[in-house]
Amino acid sequence: MKSLYEQFRPRTWDELVGQDKLTAKMSVLRRRGLVGRVFWVTGDSGTGKTTVARLVASEIADDYAVVEIDAQDLGMDRVREFERMCQFKPLGKGCHVFICNEAHGLSSKVVSRLQTLLEQDNVQRNSTWIFTTTFQGERKLFDDAFDACPFMSRAIELTLEHGEDVVLAFAVRARKIAQTEQLDGKPLDEYVRLVRQSGCNMRKVLQRIEAGEMLSD
Repeated sequence: MKSLYEQFRPRTWDELVGQDKLTAKMSVLRRRGLVGRVFWVTGDSGTGKTTVARLVASEIADDYAVVEIDAQDLGMDRVREFERMCQFKPLGKGCHVFICNEAHGLSSKVVSRLQTLLEQDNVQRNSTWIFTTTFQGERKLFDDAFDACPFMSRAIELTLEHGEDVVLAFAVRARKIAQTEQLDGKPLDEYVRLVRQSGCNMRKVLQRIEAGEMLSD
């Protein structure tokens, strides 16, 4: 059985709560086209980084043409493999999408290669790349010895709202999910408290709801 977090992961931009600035920015970009772009998505854990990446991917690529990988597993061999894939358009929607999570774990060697790779015509015509990281991880990447700025200059930065900016929206969403699953027995202010206690991490919020914390005493 899927966890509540996966079961209720947003499938459309309208379902992505608490991120009005990001969705407005994406609305403009979607009209102009998403193929050939590089996105750098930053946000706290459980606020929707991977969800944003998958929403982008679903618009421009078929499932079989989407590769999702953690940065620690992205070595030079995989980069070369992805480069070969980008020489041709896949069938269907005609775009490859590469999602690299925990991008602060990229090695300097891979970053240097990506800087060159992402400038290639075939790569820009046939693929979109999405890198996700946390605020803390992003600082670590830029504090390291190598210069990531040339790589970042190629990317469109998407920053997710966090903290008090998302508390109420997350609480309302969490309560709606709890009601759907018959796990609700407390008022909205208790969900606000739950979101704050969970560090505005929606994954943790839904795990606690799934464990029955919001049932009436």
